[in-house]
Amino acid sequence: MIRLALVGLGFIGQAHFRVHREASGVDLVAVCDKLPERVAEQVPSLAGNLGGDPTPLDLSALARFTSFEELLAAGGLDCVDLCTPTFLHADMAVQALEAGLHVICEKPMALSVPECQRMIDAARANDRFLFIAQCIRFWPAYEVAADLVARGALGRIVSAKFTRLSATPVWSESNWILDPALSGGALLDLHIHDVDFIASVFGTPPAVFSRAANAFTVGPKVNHVLTQYLYDDFLCVAEAGWAMPTGFPFTMAFQILGDQGLLDFALGRDPALILYRPDGEQTVPPIASETGYVREMAYFFQCINSGCAPLRVTPESARESVRICAAEFESAQTGKPVAL
Repeated sequence: MIRLALVGLGFIGQAHFRVHREASGVDLVAVCDKLPERVAEQVPSLAGNLGGDPTPLDLSALARFTSFEELLAAGGLDCVDLCTPTFLHADMAVQALEAGLHVICEKPMALSVPECQRMIDAARANDRFLFIAQCIRFWPAYEVAADLVARGALGRIVSAKFTRLSATPVWSESNWILDPALSGGALLDLHIHDVDFIASVFGTPPAVFSRAANAFTVGPKVNHVLTQYLYDDFLCVAEAGWAMPTGFPFTMAFQILGDQGLLDFALGRDPALILYRPDGEQTVPPIASETGYVREMAYFFQCINSGCAPLRVTPESARESVRICAAEFESAQTGKPVAL
């Protein structure tokens, strides 16, 4: 039984809490948040861009901390799940790894490549597993897409387009997520989902060319981005942003076109995933019913139990996604392609 502590009970932390509460082979024994009201016996539910379960969280049976250092000092843990603001990821992950714990860290891995590397070095030095929760790699429709591309079932890839749009996120404590110095802005916090998936399926692009917009800010704050990934043999673009008006539904979609078919996905559509063949045949590929949150955690806990390091999302691959985002930011500021 893996003894787990969850750190950070904002929107994504609450989503992880609900997964851990139902997971087999895991004993969620402790929670930690600097805000006392978030580690009370009963905690109101928070909603984010994907909505959420309105049922309050019952923490009465768990050890509850407002200090991360006190949580680590208390001992009795095998793993911590860090759902804290991005600017805290590197320091907290290193602390936990040096305390001999496996670490789950919510995406993005960190604000910069050097911070990512510091986390990787600490995991290696302490012989612990570090798993970055890039949930889209485990989202069922995206898993199908990755499999079809890998097997060549779409034929030669001609183009790929990814979309991720959200109303402005206003659910974070003190609006930290809207401060690019703390979150990396929409490019690093939201857009990285598709960056990470693109790189995991097609490899790191030779170069990127980005344009960014700032709908309600000035200066180098990016809250809407459109990037072309300059692969040599097919077209690939991704658009993401959180500058959409209040009430705009969260949107995530992709279209992957090959010379043997088009795979089209749109969240909320029924059916959400459709495969179109050149002869006019349309099929609905079967997809798993669980969310990517459930599937990624099941995978990582299996890795811990088996003693086999995670291969589906290595820390190095998550670091690469941060590096690509940094190149996109540079391209958006200079107006020129940036080689990778």
